[in-house]
Amino acid sequence: MPPPPPRIALHEVQIRGLDPRHDGVRIAQLSDIHVGATTPREHVRAAVAAANAANPDLVVLTGDYVCWRRHEAPMVADQLAGLTASRVLAVLGNHDYFTWGAGVTASLQANGYEVLRNQTTLAHVRGAPLAIVGVDDPVTRHDDLDASFAGAPVGATKVVLCHSPDHGPQLAARGADLVLSGHTHGGQIYVRGITDRIMKRVGLNYRRGMFQLGERTTMYVTPGVGFSGVTHRAGEGTDAEVAVLVLRAA
Repeated sequence: MPPPPPRIALHEVQIRGLDPRHDGVRIAQLSDIHVGATTPREHVRAAVAAANAANPDLVVLTGDYVCWRRHEAPMVADQLAGLTASRVLAVLGNHDYFTWGAGVTASLQANGYEVLRNQTTLAHVRGAPLAIVGVDDPVTRHDDLDASFAGAPVGATKVVLCHSPDHGPQLAARGADLVLSGHTHGGQIYVRGITDRIMKRVGLNYRRGMFQLGERTTMYVTPGVGFSGVTHRAGEGTDAEVAVLVLRAA
């Protein structure tokens, strides 16, 4: 029996100092695709269709497009093709580097998607610039926060893409307004109390959902799209999803 298709998770995010032209901007986030043996192709294609149906201004991809095998990297180009936002911006995750970072990057770029490696790009949305900060994977120590934030204009709203949510407090200290992460799958198989203890023990402090970091930074951790280990998700907060974040002026 195939797994349930990814659902849309819609969230409004209050941002201080948001340009009035960005009020209502929609960002679709897909993460932890994990193409290969454990994630059916139809499941990934359903996520792409859901993202397009949400009519986002931007699509962001926050890492782990493959599982463990080098031959999965070319599959990313096929299975993630067809995202229709004006810009699709991506960062890599730990599984991408464990497997073949250059191959995964090439597959994303083959679809016209932009892979950000410790750099900021300005997305001109609804007539105003929005700073998208791409932090390369911290788990495999490819991150460089100085380089990542160097191109972010003073006063611009900063949306930060970073695969690992446990970097959130450091990103908040750099002036992030919104951090979008994945990595945890919401636990994937979640048993209250037990899964929480295991995750804390291995240094995972943000399982899923919305977190407030300091006075101005919101972080959203998506359970993601695909599967790792087994084609199954169970327990509260583990459903496969495409997140849609709607920016609102605080």
